[in-house]
Amino acid sequence: MAEEEGQEKTEQPTERRKQQAIEEGQILTSKDMVMGAVLLVAALQFAMTGRKLYLDVSAEFRNGLDIIDPLKNDSSLFTILIDRFSSPLVLIVLFSIPLILAAIGSQVALGGFHFVIKNIGFKFNRLSPATGLSRMFGMQALIELGKSILKVVALGVVGFVFLISILPELMELSAVPIETAAERVGALFISTLLLLIGGIAVIGALDALIQWRQHNQKMLMSRQEMKDEHKQTEGSPEVKQRIRQLQREAAERGSVANIGEAQVVITNPTHFAVALHYDFKDGSAPTVVAKGTDAVAARLKEEASKNNVPVLSIPPLARALYYTSEIGGEIHGDLYRAVATVLSFVFQAGAEGEIPDVDIPDAMKFDTNGRRLEKAA
Repeated sequence: MAEEEGQEKTEQPTERRKQQAIEEGQILTSKDMVMGAVLLVAALQFAMTGRKLYLDVSAEFRNGLDIIDPLKNDSSLFTILIDRFSSPLVLIVLFSIPLILAAIGSQVALGGFHFVIKNIGFKFNRLSPATGLSRMFGMQALIELGKSILKVVALGVVGFVFLISILPELMELSAVPIETAAERVGALFISTLLLLIGGIAVIGALDALIQWRQHNQKMLMSRQEMKDEHKQTEGSPEVKQRIRQLQREAAERGSVANIGEAQVVITNPTHFAVALHYDFKDGSAPTVVAKGTDAVAARLKEEASKNNVPVLSIPPLARALYYTSEIGGEIHGDLYRAVATVLSFVFQAGAEGEIPDVDIPDAMKFDTNGRRLEKAA
């Protein structure tokens, strides 16, 4: 365990690791970037349509405050409010839609948009004073405090330098008409706002870069974690081998019922048994109708005796048929001649007398564990 914890995390995260992180609420995000994007869009809207928006909203509100005539007509207060203030509310909603889109778009561009139900659930651990103190005075809280101080200082310096640069222009406003001064003040205000919000957007971009780096570092995996995940998703080789063995044994037990279709059963004589069928009308290759080892092989021989199916003890051929064929499938092509010799003996002599010698190719010779004798040699 200590060795696993000490491994260096150098591997890129898998898709399963990324999905687990999302489910746990570990989503790449940057509050500074989202706030910067929203403020920048708001400032641009003010710069382009601020004057018109202000005049329209103020005019609608002034008109809406005049409710004497509707009251004289016995209109309900709710009807009056809907009639007089719906227009300015529509303007405010239209102004807010780009801000919402900016917030969603900036998050999608950075870490995607994910709705995690787990994050909105009530967490009892937040009621713990110890947990709250650790959040307030922990390392992450100190880092966030330092970032906030740096942001305030940076924006203060930028704002101070800009105000110093426009100070002469501000001093000249006392010598111009009030309308002209108001327009210049409005323009200077928008310029100052855009500059400060541009600074916030730059800070947000830097914070997004930092968050991206920290998130990627946190998502990295060690080689042992990669192996463990592979075992969980694909299954360990031992488990998979055991499952295949159980499936094979179940198929072999079920194949015992097919023994009535067999014309001969070839045995090891104790460990293996393979039942064969040959269709004279079809003329295709012989097929395996049943096979098994140990207890299943014993059952096959018992059922063969009950159904008067000849049982021949030819160990090399029994092993070759068992390891190269499947139940319901044809025998291997290299075993045609050997099986033909056996079937000819059964059909002509009725399995009575001495079993003939069969020729097993070297490539088809196996030991009891399924290893080819040719490779073992």
